[in-house]
Amino acid sequence: MDPSALPSTVDSYLVLSRLQQAFAEIPDTRQPSKVRHLLNEVLLCSFCAVVCDANSFTDMADFTASQIGWLRQFLVLKNGPPSHDTFRNVFLMLKAESMVGILNSWCGPLMGKQIAIDGKTLRGTHSGLEGRPLVHLLRAWVDERSISAGHVLCDVKSNEIEAIPRLLAGLEINGATVTIDAMGTQVAIAEQIHEAGADYVLSLKANQKGSLEAVTHALNTPANLEQPDVPSQPVEGAMVYETLELSHGRCEKREYHLLDDLSAFGKSWKWAGLAAVGKVHREIQRSYDGPPVVETHYFLCSFKDDVERFARLVRGHWSVENRCHWVLDVTFGEDHCQVRDRSAAHNFSIMRELVLQVLRSVPSKLSLRRKRRLAALDPDYRLQIFNTLHA
Repeated sequence: MDPSALPSTVDSYLVLSRLQQAFAEIPDTRQPSKVRHLLNEVLLCSFCAVVCDANSFTDMADFTASQIGWLRQFLVLKNGPPSHDTFRNVFLMLKAESMVGILNSWCGPLMGKQIAIDGKTLRGTHSGLEGRPLVHLLRAWVDERSISAGHVLCDVKSNEIEAIPRLLAGLEINGATVTIDAMGTQVAIAEQIHEAGADYVLSLKANQKGSLEAVTHALNTPANLEQPDVPSQPVEGAMVYETLELSHGRCEKREYHLLDDLSAFGKSWKWAGLAAVGKVHREIQRSYDGPPVVETHYFLCSFKDDVERFARLVRGHWSVENRCHWVLDVTFGEDHCQVRDRSAAHNFSIMRELVLQVLRSVPSKLSLRRKRRLAALDPDYRLQIFNTLHA
């Protein structure tokens, strides 16, 4: 590695000190007489450890013990390295709202941004007694910033309907665009988004049977309804945008239709701010001789006259799965983490996401996995990563 490409040690330690100060603002509810390690030092040690490929509290303790000399260049650690029990107890004690506040500050203003709301079950929290995972998170993912603007916990996936309004209420979404899958396509949620001054793109499925049937008929000619597998024909007045993508050994053609004539949608008035309805027709060819896979999806939109924007938002929504949930599972081992306490598991997930944002900020072609491994092995590269912090 070229030494000239590395940040100065002083600059990197100053950045880490600012992050330490941000952690110091988090309330410490532990009994003072029993505290041997400062909260901000424990959290900064855990942050550095997760950057360096730690996926458990034991990994955090091992990293801190092995790197105690390096850590003491910017931390005191008066009583030596924290044990794995200390890391666990701190993550149990922390109020997730304080950690979410750091997420929100790193994300910054949401005006003009797409907020993709989706849930994720932490599989490692599965309880044999209850027969299900104990933690299901709902995220407001902002792909442009590679971080979430907010998190809330919900008990089970069906409770996302209750959790989405709580998540939205904690965000300043004026001027943003909110995208949600069919679970969150509810009249009250659309009204909440509209009243907050944001746009929305909501997926329609069978949980809104009447609306789905009306939109399906509005966006299809009789021939399309009789033969849904044939190439889609645009109805009169609909804007159409097509894309063709060759990647990952498959060919995928997409047709995006946007229609602002709502006369065929008799109960469109129920949806606050509704301006258009949309359709996405996908044909996916995975082999040379097999038939294509055909899919059609329908949407409610609070804007019109911009079918390319509609296409970007529909594609962009799945970044929360591809660039957040999948990465947390594969690169950070989130679904294999055996932390079952709801608070500790939630706080650990937030810490992973902070690290994910930092790793993505490093200007390098290395994979996230290689960045973590190299950070664990090379203190100089570790400093280069920390110099991208937004603290």
